[in-house]
Amino acid sequence: MSRSASIDVRIPGLSSKFQDVVAALLEAGWSYDDHGHISYLPAGDRGDFDWQWARLDRWSDVLAVIKHKEDVGELVGVSLVHKDAGSGGAFLLDPSDDWLRVSLTINVRDVREVPGIVDFTWYLERLVPAISRAGLSIEQVECSQF
Repeated sequence: MSRSASIDVRIPGLSSKFQDVVAALLEAGWSYDDHGHISYLPAGDRGDFDWQWARLDRWSDVLAVIKHKEDVGELVGVSLVHKDAGSGGAFLLDPSDDWLRVSLTINVRDVREVPGIVDFTWYLERLVPAISRAGLSIEQVECSQF
């Protein structure tokens, strides 16, 4: 049975601070190493979700793409994985709003002893402190699974 799970976090002012959030997440144990490469949405993608891959040593180039996409108002996306657990997904930002959308797609963690139910607490415990350390406030969090 297939499932989809996501966490949406409303962060005022996020539209110009996605790189700050990513930097804080990297400091908090997240990694852009998605099975040996960096997965990201390229410039000009415009919502087609034509994910591209770059070598791990090209992170500075990917950051430049992220900055450009923010500047021109394109959907920004990069895959992040937590180093300790190998769980993560696509971190997305539409610069026209203040929502960080995390599509949980990589080694999704379930509630212990309840297979099939996503352990959103595990993710939130690793996201919220990092966002706070970046000096950003959280107005709203929505978790969904279907």
